[in-house]
Amino acid sequence: MSTDIVDDSGRPQEVPGPFGAPVPEGEVEASLRADELNLFDSTAVAVSSVAPAYSLASTLGFIFIIAGVAYAGPALMLVAFVPVLFIAVAYFHLNRRYPHAGASYAWLAKLVHPTVGWYNGWIQVATSVIFCVAAPFLAGQYTLQLFNSLGWISDAAANNVWYTTFTASLFLAFVTFICIYGIRWTTNLQWILVLIEYIAVLVFSVGGIIKVAVSHPKGSSSFHAGWFWPGNIHGYEALAGGAALAVFFFWGWDTTVNLSEESKQSNRIPGQAAIISMFLLLFVFVLNFVAVEMLVPADQIANQGGNILFYFGEQFAGGWAKYVMIFAVITSTIATTQTTLLPAARISYAMSRDGVFPRLFGTIHPKFKTPATGTLVLAFIALIGMYGIVTFDSATNVTNILGYLITDLGVLVAIYYGATGLACAWAFRKAAFQKTSFFFTGILLPALAGLFMFWVGFEVIRQNWGSHMAPTVVVVALGIPLVIIAVVQTKGDFFKTKPIAYTSIEE
Repeated sequence: MSTDIVDDSGRPQEVPGPFGAPVPEGEVEASLRADELNLFDSTAVAVSSVAPAYSLASTLGFIFIIAGVAYAGPALMLVAFVPVLFIAVAYFHLNRRYPHAGASYAWLAKLVHPTVGWYNGWIQVATSVIFCVAAPFLAGQYTLQLFNSLGWISDAAANNVWYTTFTASLFLAFVTFICIYGIRWTTNLQWILVLIEYIAVLVFSVGGIIKVAVSHPKGSSSFHAGWFWPGNIHGYEALAGGAALAVFFFWGWDTTVNLSEESKQSNRIPGQAAIISMFLLLFVFVLNFVAVEMLVPADQIANQGGNILFYFGEQFAGGWAKYVMIFAVITSTIATTQTTLLPAARISYAMSRDGVFPRLFGTIHPKFKTPATGTLVLAFIALIGMYGIVTFDSATNVTNILGYLITDLGVLVAIYYGATGLACAWAFRKAAFQKTSFFFTGILLPALAGLFMFWVGFEVIRQNWGSHMAPTVVVVALGIPLVIIAVVQTKGDFFKTKPIAYTSIEE
């Protein structure tokens, strides 16, 4: 027995196994491949999950529009970075005590209530599937644009949404295969994709800044420190909408925590990689925002919409640069789709392992040591979603699909990030005053960050109610009857388990 964790009545609780979850009978030997990822691998997965080239290509134009003025983008990045950083710190503290493939799902189930954990797990899986619907569209679109620019296909074919969807489905199939084949293959591919996209974005960003400093092209602007001032954001509604998109910008670093059971030093490395990746991402995003604002004329920033990254590349280096940026976005999209499917499969695997999700999601491939069946099922659901969107409205275009779904994704991410931040503060409440620094980093700041995330989600839903928030509303509402069904049908003691609290900071 352990006296380090207690339930709400003060009674000590027995410490669960190394990953805290029962293994279904008949699958005792089926497990993920342990001790596979080091700190560099985990950091590569975290930063590639966010995929700067993809995020910038799909969201940069929307950020500038929502900010209210052309030059408030860096301010929004900083406003979102601070709370998301402390959510990452919350992940570090919770993973340090309880490394688990389900991560936030498992923590909330253990520390708040099993139904809350299940609901949070549902939100995460659904969010990942929606993203796997949206992201391949961008890769498909830019692939056809590349073929068109090379003269291989016509303008009509490049803009055909059905051709785009078919190409996107091929990318999704490729990503699914790699995810199933093994975590080492996945990580090695991530290293390659990370180098391609980061080199492209960083070189172009630095080059753009140097070009403005040296030659002052027509329409360019000098750097202004005021671009970082949050007061330039026009109103709290713009703040909420922009913050939701900015949260989407940073979303993905938590993938490394979902791979904790496959990591070396599982209670340390995943959390460290998450925090390290946040600072790397901030640097890349802010550098590119500043470069765009310096080089691209103000009246063109919002007008370019989803093409702003390519327009920026052409302004920097001419027509050939668009090929580099197209390739960077394609590789970035592959990377982020892969590292979104990964945690979704791990979370559903963990929930199935606990007996509260369909059993097929809990099967591990005997050779590859991955949740192959669950990965395939989630990818197939995403594939149905891709063709469903186009079938429902064949007149839609990829830009509209991305614009609608990205806001929904930002809100859903804010919900489960917010829940995790509050869960960290709640979990360590009995150890809050053992160390002054921990009170701030483990209690106060994660709690405030969690509240900010919930405010962002509430405000964006309120502002857009009745318009394009249907995916968010459906996911949030559908989770209620689903968790009730899970409670009724679960035969084990999962939903009868009493929450615990940590009485000390250290293990």
